[in-house]
Amino acid sequence: LDILKTQPPRTLRYVEEAFQQVKSRKNVRDVVILNDSGHPVKSSMHKDDAVQFSGHFQAIRGRLERGMAKIDPTDELLMLRVRTKTNEVLLVPDSKITVLVVQNAQDNFENGEP
Repeated sequence: LDILKTQPPRTLRYVEEAFQQVKSRKNVRDVVILNDSGHPVKSSMHKDDAVQFSGHFQAIRGRLERGMAKIDPTDELLMLRVRTKTNEVLLVPDSKITVLVVQNAQDNFENGEP
């Protein structure tokens, strides 16, 4: 997610570029970009599905951050990765947006890809 590190996270162009960069990746099924309030601003999902999906993952994120704060209050969440047999969900927070990615779960480690 190089775009998240190279531009100020404040413009619609930034959101669009981040969305396109992630969506173009191999095995990516869906992308939801949330604003700093946790509301979907761009999504490949139907609006109602994006709202419900992002709500579930924002709840998990909040619980995880509260739990991690008890371990080390100076630490911060950089990425949350949840994997099932067939799917993988990545949650990547930024200073102004959060990117949620749903992709097909694959073992690419044999090919040298993370």
